[in-house]
Amino acid sequence: MDISTYLATANYANEALSQLSDKETKHKKEFGYDKYHGRFSKAAVSRLSGLSRAIVDKSMIEMEAQGYTFSKKQSGSVEQYDLTIEEVIDIYAHRNEPKLRETFSEAVVLFFANLKGGVSKSVTTSNVAHALRTHPMLLKQDLRILVIDLDPQASATVMLNHLYSIGSVECSSAQAMLQNVSREELLEDYIIESKVNNVFVMPASIEDGFIASDWEQLCEDHLPNQNSNMVLKQNVIDKIKSDFDFILIDSGPHLDAFLKNSLVASDILATPLPPMQLDLHSTLRYTGRLPHILADLIESGVTNIPQHHFAFMTKLSKSNQDTEALSIAKSVFRHEIIDTHIPNSLAFQRCAETFDTVISVNPKEYDGDIKSLNNAKSAIEEFALSVFQHIQYLRAV
Repeated sequence: MDISTYLATANYANEALSQLSDKETKHKKEFGYDKYHGRFSKAAVSRLSGLSRAIVDKSMIEMEAQGYTFSKKQSGSVEQYDLTIEEVIDIYAHRNEPKLRETFSEAVVLFFANLKGGVSKSVTTSNVAHALRTHPMLLKQDLRILVIDLDPQASATVMLNHLYSIGSVECSSAQAMLQNVSREELLEDYIIESKVNNVFVMPASIEDGFIASDWEQLCEDHLPNQNSNMVLKQNVIDKIKSDFDFILIDSGPHLDAFLKNSLVASDILATPLPPMQLDLHSTLRYTGRLPHILADLIESGVTNIPQHHFAFMTKLSKSNQDTEALSIAKSVFRHEIIDTHIPNSLAFQRCAETFDTVISVNPKEYDGDIKSLNNAKSAIEEFALSVFQHIQYLRAV
């Protein structure tokens, strides 16, 4: 049997992939789109939670007297403040505003899971990660976010860091699990920053799919005394839980070793609910199987499963069919469904095509309707704030 034709096509595919990736990377660097664009005027900062014009004026005067330098831009003949989110966070810190980490010393681990593909798991995970960090109402929390990508398609990885748009990654999440390295090595070698400061990703690689398929044997060879379903929790998350405020997990739509490890490592399980009948049907089947999946994990000897669960609608429109799907979802999940949803917007797909989220993309770079982008950005910010508030409620009860 001859595989030469496949080899030739594979080579052409890899070359095309490299060209597409290099083109996008060069474009971002040339026009300055490789940095997060979000800025605040002094007036905008004064409207944020817990601040006022008098408070901001006083704080900035005091900070500048101590040698702090705020960013500015030229507007005609006048120089105006043009503050980054980090500078806004520093104003809050100067005011001694308490941060989330002062109440909770360890991250909450949130897993967006569904056995149905194409329901916006990766899009949700990536966009929520950026929105939690940049939401104006949450800036005072100075949140540190980590996304652990365990989907070999690596969609979340690509959206969070465009430099990883070509699939092979040596220091991937799967390798971190198997290698059982130290906390210091995890932070230095396996975790990379995204376009938005303080949002990080532990990347996935296409080769991770082979690791998942041979997981039991690999664990027997490299981790002989460890429960194969607890590797992510014990070898990765437990070591770095104090370094982040939120850890979000994204895995593929398969009941494989990665999904099982993600369940066991999570504090909270989140289920995206698509309204299309076939997708919703598959999601409800998955939800119906969850107790059996968790029971099997407990029987295997794991010592942790998610203690909380919530659901939310994705790809939702105002059609009668989607309204009916929402009604069904509310009847199934009752108090466990979040009121806010992720709309069916082309903006999410367009941003992913340029290796971005609707939060990180520079509007000047966006090739589409700006109103659609702004609506998608507002929706994901509202959703992220709802998730934050819901998790705070769950932690308090």
